[in-house]
Amino acid sequence: MRVKQAPVNHGRKNLAAALLSIVLVCLSWTVSAAETRYQVDLSERNMQQVTIEARFTEVTGDTLNFHLPVWRSGLYLVLDFVGTVSGLEVSDENGESLAFEQTAKSSWRVSRPDAGSGDVVVRYRVYADSLTDRTRHVNADHAFLNPAAVFVYADQFRDLPVDLTLDLPEGWQAASGMEQPDPGHFVAPHYDRLVDSPIEAGTFDLVSFEAAGMNIDFLIDGIWDGDEERLIEDMSALVTATAEVFADANRGLPTDYYLFILHSGDGLGGGTEYYNSTVVHTDPRAFWDDDRWQGFLGLMAHEFFHTWNVKRFRPASIDRYDYQNINYTELLWVAEGLTSYYDQLLPVRAGLIPVGEYREQLAGAISSVVDAPGYSQDTLARASLEAWTKGYHRGADRAADKRNRTISFYSQGGLLGLVLDMEIRGTSNGDRSLDTVMTSLYDDFPLGSGGFTYADFRERLAAAGDDALAEQLDGWVYDTQPLPLADALQSVGWVLDREDTSENPVQVSLDVSLRGNPPVVFSPRLDGAAWQAGINAGDELIALNGVRIGSNLDALLRRYSPGDEVEFSLFRDGQLKTVPVTLNRVRADHELEVDEDASEEARDIRADWLGGMEEEEESDE
Repeated sequence: MRVKQAPVNHGRKNLAAALLSIVLVCLSWTVSAAETRYQVDLSERNMQQVTIEARFTEVTGDTLNFHLPVWRSGLYLVLDFVGTVSGLEVSDENGESLAFEQTAKSSWRVSRPDAGSGDVVVRYRVYADSLTDRTRHVNADHAFLNPAAVFVYADQFRDLPVDLTLDLPEGWQAASGMEQPDPGHFVAPHYDRLVDSPIEAGTFDLVSFEAAGMNIDFLIDGIWDGDEERLIEDMSALVTATAEVFADANRGLPTDYYLFILHSGDGLGGGTEYYNSTVVHTDPRAFWDDDRWQGFLGLMAHEFFHTWNVKRFRPASIDRYDYQNINYTELLWVAEGLTSYYDQLLPVRAGLIPVGEYREQLAGAISSVVDAPGYSQDTLARASLEAWTKGYHRGADRAADKRNRTISFYSQGGLLGLVLDMEIRGTSNGDRSLDTVMTSLYDDFPLGSGGFTYADFRERLAAAGDDALAEQLDGWVYDTQPLPLADALQSVGWVLDREDTSENPVQVSLDVSLRGNPPVVFSPRLDGAAWQAGINAGDELIALNGVRIGSNLDALLRRYSPGDEVEFSLFRDGQLKTVPVTLNRVRADHELEVDEDASEEARDIRADWLGGMEEEEESDE
């Protein structure tokens, strides 16, 4: 360490200043030397175990509090990862044991009676067999580590540098959004970045390309078709279309490097966003089935859009995560809902999904939202706030009736995005759009600066549209005011209506969600036929008017007309019961058709909205 010397002939004042300078430099050196170092031992991967050593260097003070998070970002659910931790040991830099105690379900306090500067080493095992929730999974073939699920942190070290090394088996490689100076060696500026950078190790496939000024790595672990050309072409188009949403931003691109981590396996699905990467799951059939591939593209669009929305700007209440508690916010309809709006739209703008199929997707989304009982029961703000207790909660106490009392801030938030986009485009004569609002949020609320509030969003909506639109927003978010979807779609020359069911007038509905064979009631629909008759969740339906029910319930129901009373035999709590039910008419799904008489203005707005993509003409064949 070099310390600048003060001139000796300037008296005591300068000498004191010099000594103070030395102290400050030493303190600065001490702070910069402190960091968290992780060593990951994969030698027991065959048993799905990983051993982790976390070393907190240059610790001062007589205690050190460290924790393991109780949740991971992108999933609004407490998971308590500590349940898979065992063999916890704490020592100093010389290997001498240090006393520690557990202070909460996922927190510990280390005692350092000498209170001198030194290292605290925490060593523990993690049983890693949980892939579907994208937290931790290790076996003979690969290792996936979501840092929030496996790496402890210390309060006073959270904002200090992180150094992480995996002991890679021979032939393995590793990847993460973090910098990787050497194979298996990663560095991050702080724990928050580590938590936002999942790690995959193994013998995966890696496809690299450049799109929209970013270097992209696409990692695949599992079965896929090996068609690199299609993967690069489609993903490049999606990346470019997403970047164009924020093309007018003053901040430029959010990152110059992005990593897609894909796990492909039977029954897998879903994805989670991170700082400059994503973890996505898919069933391998997506690579060979066009419909599944379109769904896969929508999932990719959703997670990549999060690189801006959530990972570069997010609500004030979750701008800095609390890893030990639920992180409440009323704005998940912005974070997830508006992202869901774009995940359907961006593949169209990218030229990957025909406009006609997008119309069908929108019609389906509208039916799922406005026909749900919760549409008149719940609000977007409340659904966002209750995501942890109702939206993602797995307990049986809420599962059966959840569909009747809640809404999805994903799907309903997405339709709100559609309405806001159309309103802004109409008010501004096509000069502005929802893209304008998202860009202003990106520019004005960089991650770590405090985040945005509802008032902030409302203000930017008014600037892009008008004050009247901002006032309407209050009713759509904090009340159950219905969304003007038909008017919004009419503004781009599309007509929203119900499908014609006149050719099937005798179709009837029990208004109930069923599972299994014979069917077991999962959830009766609020005020539907089953609900009114007193059929309960968990009832096993045995017979309809004396005819045994197997997988043929729909066929049996087709024998009857709306208003007919039928008799269901069922088992409830082991007892046979008979319940009369008056059947309802089947609710027709929504459909979207092109208005051939739409104005030129509506056609122009539609063309701009869809990125220049046009409706395909129907073939006469």
